[in-house]
Amino acid sequence: MRKFTINGAVHKGKHIEVTKYIKTADGIEIQIKHNVPSTAGKELRWVQTVTENGTFFKACKLRTYVDPFGKSGGIHTVALPAVPGVCKADDAKPFYYTDAEFAAGDGSFYDRPSESPPASGRTWIKFITALTEVTGTKVHHLVAISWGFDRLSDGTVLAAAIVRPSTAEMKAHGQALKRMYPGYTYT
Repeated sequence: MRKFTINGAVHKGKHIEVTKYIKTADGIEIQIKHNVPSTAGKELRWVQTVTENGTFFKACKLRTYVDPFGKSGGIHTVALPAVPGVCKADDAKPFYYTDAEFAAGDGSFYDRPSESPPASGRTWIKFITALTEVTGTKVHHLVAISWGFDRLSDGTVLAAAIVRPSTAEMKAHGQALKRMYPGYTYT
């Protein structure tokens, strides 16, 4: 499908590759793999932020937030001091996968977000997904992509193109990470 090469000095020339990007009846299914080697003392972890006007925005009152985050219940059981309200995270770390999920996984990223059709108009959801290299509480972004979908009131799903995020999108991504998980530093 699509490859996105790391441009920085660290791991220059390595990449992430979107191996699955399929429109579903109610959203998108995506899988991303990478060829970045692990480095002693560091972990490769995925982070994802969401900017949207759908059900989570209405419930959580946040336009941009770190995923996973949602209405209390299920996997969402951890209250974040920096984000009061009814919505919760799955743990107290900014990563897409919990430590247990990370340990059991293969290093790839998978998501299948969905959204009910709105009563009128459209719901839009945009994701910034990044592969990061983590040392303690320092999170260094290696490469990121932007993707998502719109859901129309007639039930239609419109897939967004997979692209590199703009500077403004990366700024909002970084601000959400800092706001929700201030104990970490992000570069």
